[in-house]
Amino acid sequence: MKQFFYKMIVEYDGTEFSGWQIQPGKRTVQGELKNFIEIYTRQEIKLVGAGRTDSGVHAVGQVCSFSTNIDYPPEELHYRLNRMLPHDIAIRKLNRTYTGFDPRRRATMRDYRYYISENPKPLARHYSFRSYRVLNIQKLNRVARLYLGKHDFSLFCKAVSRKENNECIIFKSRWFRYDGLLIYEVAADRFLHHMVRRMVGLMLAYEKSKINLTQFEAFLNNRTKDEVRFSVPACGLVLNEVTFGKVKR
Repeated sequence: MKQFFYKMIVEYDGTEFSGWQIQPGKRTVQGELKNFIEIYTRQEIKLVGAGRTDSGVHAVGQVCSFSTNIDYPPEELHYRLNRMLPHDIAIRKLNRTYTGFDPRRRATMRDYRYYISENPKPLARHYSFRSYRVLNIQKLNRVARLYLGKHDFSLFCKAVSRKENNECIIFKSRWFRYDGLLIYEVAADRFLHHMVRRMVGLMLAYEKSKINLTQFEAFLNNRTKDEVRFSVPACGLVLNEVTFGKVKR
C-alpha cells in the first residue's frame, strides 16, 4: 500500500515531559505526538525525531516525520493536529516530504542553545538557569572555542551511555548576550546523552576558577580518567534547529 510521508517542525515546553523518546508509564513528547496523530488518522504510525532531548529540555526546532496510507492535505492536517495537541506541544510547520525520509539519519547538524539569567527574570525562570551574577563572557568564549572541531566526548556523558564511537564534530561554539540573557550556542553533527549540559557546566567551572585551563583541556582531550561532573539544569536547554544537507563551516 502506498505511503505518504510528512515532515514536521515541532516546538515544545519540556518542563512536564520525561524527554522526547517513548518510555513505558511516562509522559514523553514522542508519545503524545504519536498518540494524537494516530487518533486523527485512525492508523498506527511510526514517528521519528531528529533529536532525543532529555527530560526537561525544550525545543523550538525539533524535526520529525511519519507516514500514512491516506493523502491528507498538509494545511488541513497541520490545523487539525494543532487543535488536538496539549498546550505544551505545537506543530510550527507541516508539509509533505519524500518517501522514506528519516530525520534522525538524514540530519547533518543539530543546533542547541543554553540560556542563563544573570539578573532576576521571573518570566524566564522555567526556561533559563539563574546565575545570580554577571558572568565573564570573554573568559567563557576563551574555552568555548576549544570545543570546535572533532573531539572524543566520552568524559562528557555517563559511562553507561557511552557508545563504541564517542567522537562528535562541533561546528559552532560561542557565547553571546541577547534580550537580557546570556546564551551559549553549540552545533554539532550529533550529541551524546547529557553532553551539552556538561559542556556548559565545565565552562562555568572554568569561569568561576574552580578548574584551570590545563584541567579543562584534560577533560576535552581525555587526559584524565574522571568524567566531567560539572553540569547545569535541563530547564535552560533548547533544541533550536536541525539542518539537513551540506553544513557551512
